[in-house]
Amino acid sequence: MSESNFVTDQPERVVYWKSLLKIESQVAVSLAQRAMPVDRILNLVPGVMLQFEKAFDAPLMVELDNQAIAECEVVKVGDRFGVKITQILEHPETWIPLVPANPTRSSPPLAG
Repeated sequence: MSESNFVTDQPERVVYWKSLLKIESQVAVSLAQRAMPVDRILNLVPGVMLQFEKAFDAPLMVELDNQAIAECEVVKVGDRFGVKITQILEHPETWIPLVPANPTRSSPPLAG
């Protein structure tokens, strides 16, 4: 991305924004997850089969910091594998209201 791609009314922040884009983060692709008791985990040995509730043709999840950000499917790239992004997941912002939208009780009047 070149500097000309940034349009802002605060040009002094462009350098800061560009530095944020250089931060590296671990991206993981998750096949499936499952909870197991620790005693079963300790008894795992080669050859043990683990079953998951997820269908074999269900999309895999691309995760960033343990948060799903996209769905993907496995593709072969030469003698290796990769993933093809099929959908970007939208995450609505989480807002914590300071005042309840529909208070169930009315507040007592302020003493004057």
